[in-house]
Formats: sequence, structure tokens, C-alpha cells
Amino acid sequence: MTPARGVVLMVLGTMALASSAAMIAVIDGEPLSVAAWRCLLAVPMLLPIAAWELLRRRARPTRRTLIGALIAGVALGADYSFYNTSISMIGPGIATVLINVQIVILPLIAWALEGIRPMRQLALIIPLMLAGVALTAGALDLGNLQLAGVLAGLAAGTGYALYLGIIRRSTPQGAHSRRSAPFTVLSLVCLSAGVTTLLTATGLGRLDVPEGAGGWGAMLALAFVGQVLTYLCFNIAMTSISETASSTLMLLSAVFAVALTAVLFAEIPSAWQLLGCAMIIGGAWWTAAAARRRAGGVVPPTLPAADPAGSQQRS
Repeated sequence: MTPARGVVLMVLGTMALASSAAMIAVIDGEPLSVAAWRCLLAVPMLLPIAAWELLRRRARPTRRTLIGALIAGVALGADYSFYNTSISMIGPGIATVLINVQIVILPLIAWALEGIRPMRQLALIIPLMLAGVALTAGALDLGNLQLAGVLAGLAAGTGYALYLGIIRRSTPQGAHSRRSAPFTVLSLVCLSAGVTTLLTATGLGRLDVPEGAGGWGAMLALAFVGQVLTYLCFNIAMTSISETASSTLMLLSAVFAVALTAVLFAEIPSAWQLLGCAMIIGGAWWTAAAARRRAGGVVPPTLPAADPAGSQQRS
């Protein structure tokens, strides 16, 4: 997995993520229940390929990878729980902005654990892109803002950052990437996240079961697009690109969401939303260019996760 291919996979993952958001918008279901079923239904889809991975001796994951996947799944389940709670309290626009706090937390995790200092340009790039997400999500109306909803949104973003950070550090990289077993890892993540969200929904008395073939069919489609396709792209891509690049590229999902809304629901984006999309794309390009300059122009648009040039930036 080269850095260039990692960027392509990350973009494909953000497209799938935006598609799943459009699917959730047309599913009439309780948010926490939808999150639980999308995770749990993805597990049987992944099991046949995961079993094939485990039968291949060279591809068997390490114990650290398996444990990391289970812990990461709990973090992802917490992200889903807090995010849906935030949406119900402060609306999807502001909640979408708050969850993207992961773009700040991920570089800080790398700095704290590995001594990799964030790029100086992030001091300008992060506010630019978060403002772009705010405009794209239509989060300019701050009336009746609830503190609990804001805290839930920040907790969701923290959970998502922890998920990404754990996955990246528990998955073999570089010469050992053949032992990453991405389908096995994703199966465990979905199982752990599904159980976490299911218990949360049950504890809050908000667990609903899909009705009829149509309801289950919609959930199966969401599980494939929103879990299998999205997170398989993310998990593989993060073994070859930096956390700064991956977290920044994920913000492109807001741009794809606006485009899909225009195509599927004939909702023409406003001038503010188009400006927000331009700010996000500009920030993503700026991050890629800065990462390339930081690596001395040796690699394509992003810094490899295990590149020797990156180790020279450690303090």
C-alpha cells in the first residue's frame, strides 16, 4: 500500500461515508438503533473473508491487532452513541462540526505518544477547514444551543479520534503490512461497536427492531456501504498515510454529502455551502502540499505512516 493509493482509498471511504449519511436520512428509525444494526449486520458480511484471512498463515493477525480492534470498536460505538445524542439536542449541522474535532485530536495523539510534532500550517488549516464544514453543514444558526449537546458532540469526535488512533497503532505497517488482516480487524470492530451501541440503546430504552423486508433490506444496504466499504477503505488507507492527512481527507465527506443531496434530493446548495466546500477542498490541498514539502518532496501528496523521513521530524 503506497501513500498515493492510501489517499485514493481514503477519498473512496469518504464518498461511501457521505452516501451512508444520505441513506440514514431516508431510513425511518431511531438513531441509536440504526447505529447498532448497521454495525451488527456488517459482521456476517465480513465473516467469510475474515475466515479466509485466518486460514492463511502469513495473514494471521497478531494478538495486539485483535485486542486493538475490539477496543477501537468500543470507541467507535461511543462515537455513534454520543453523535446521535448530539444530533437530537443541537441538530445535525452543529453536531457535524463538533465531531470533526478529530482533526485536532489525532495530531495531538501522535505528538503525545510518538513525539511527532504537528505541522505549523495546521494552526491555519484546521480553523479554515472547520469553518468550511460549519458552512457546508448549515450550522450558522446558534439559537437555543444546549451545552449538553455540545459536550456530546465533542465526546463523539474524541471517540472517533481514539478509534482511528487505536486502529493505526495496532495494525502492522511497512514490511509487516501483510499481517494486517483488514477484514478480520473490521469484523471485530463492527461486532464490538455494535454491542456497545446496542447496550446503550437498550439502556436508554431506545432500541427499535426494523420492520418487514424493506426495513431489513435498508439496514443491510447501510451496513454494507456505511460499515464494510467505508471502514475497510479507512483502515487500509491509514497504514500508509499520516494521521494529519487521513483526518483532513475525511472532512471531504461534507463536500460529497452536499453533492449527493443535490443529485438525489434535488436540493441546490446555497452560496454559503459552496463556499464551505471550497474551503474544505482548499484545506485538503494545502495539507497535502505541506506534508509533501515536509517530507522533502520524496513522496506523493501525503506523508507515509512509516516513512524514514517522518521519523526525522520527531523531537
